[in-house]
Amino acid sequence: MKIRVLIADSSEEVCKVIESIINNQKNMQVVGIANDPFQAREMIKTLVPDVLTLAIEFPRMNGILFLDKLMKLRPIPVVMISTLLDEQSLITEKAIKMGATACICKPSIDQLELIASDIINSVREAPNQFKQRDLSQLQQMPLTAGTETATRDDSDKYLIAIGASTGGTEAITKLLTRMPTNCPGIVITQHMSKSFTGSFAARLAGLCAINVAEATHNTLIKAGNAYVAPGDQHLLVQKRSGCYYSMLSDAEPVNLHRPSIDILFESVADSCKGFGVGIILTGMGKDGAAGLLKMKQAGAETIAQDEASCVVYGMPKEAVKLVAAKHQLPLGRITDATLNYINSRRKK
Repeated sequence: MKIRVLIADSSEEVCKVIESIINNQKNMQVVGIANDPFQAREMIKTLVPDVLTLAIEFPRMNGILFLDKLMKLRPIPVVMISTLLDEQSLITEKAIKMGATACICKPSIDQLELIASDIINSVREAPNQFKQRDLSQLQQMPLTAGTETATRDDSDKYLIAIGASTGGTEAITKLLTRMPTNCPGIVITQHMSKSFTGSFAARLAGLCAINVAEATHNTLIKAGNAYVAPGDQHLLVQKRSGCYYSMLSDAEPVNLHRPSIDILFESVADSCKGFGVGIILTGMGKDGAAGLLKMKQAGAETIAQDEASCVVYGMPKEAVKLVAAKHQLPLGRITDATLNYINSRRKK
């Protein structure tokens, strides 16, 4: 009897390649293709597949959130296939704990055939692996913000500030999905309209081990949490009684932007001194360069994304011109460098 497979991926091209890989096996058959989780949900009901291959990035609901709902309501074997999955990714750990039988890192479309054997083996083994798992013991990972209680542990001394523009949503996603749950609080200014910042934060919340939310006014910044500036207000950090708070401002745009990265970085320089880490990512223009320099002058660690990994090498280039960045790093190394800096300070 053939293993009946449903493919869920937003890319029609990717679906066609995976379909071809699976249908070339004598003991497997693709019974349906869904381009978002809502289609997949209905097709699971009508087609009753033996295995679902599931991507993560969809426009209306990310695959991790769908996996969580699926395992609670109608559990079936699921093989995750996504560019966001690799051996070091916290998303991989989350997906396995939620009930996925395998996680495969998806390469570019022209290299999908290179992971054909991984897909075939994972689909073939999925039904048996699924039967052996006790679904009642699977860890349901939190997908919303945590409690309002301040931990006041060592992590709360530090703060990570991130600024990005063009290409920044994917860059921020890659940074945050590698952050552990005990990381310092993170404040983010991404040049984006108000209609998108809330959904961007919600998407990150579903992908990351840490909690992510759109920033609100006068809110305690906690370790293990990230706060995204609303698309029409500046985000600042204020220190009071040894704690950091997120503050929002309707002041005039800076460098043609509101929120402005310079505004965020300057406030972090004033509040955090050497306990801050400033990261400037891909983007057009010069917003953030002067603020990053102020962070460096205040004793903070400062990092600029390198040209090779940027979509637009504008803002990082301006920061480098000002000698504001102590380090230029590829995107894939920035999270580790940030955590290593904080760990090294803790040991002193």
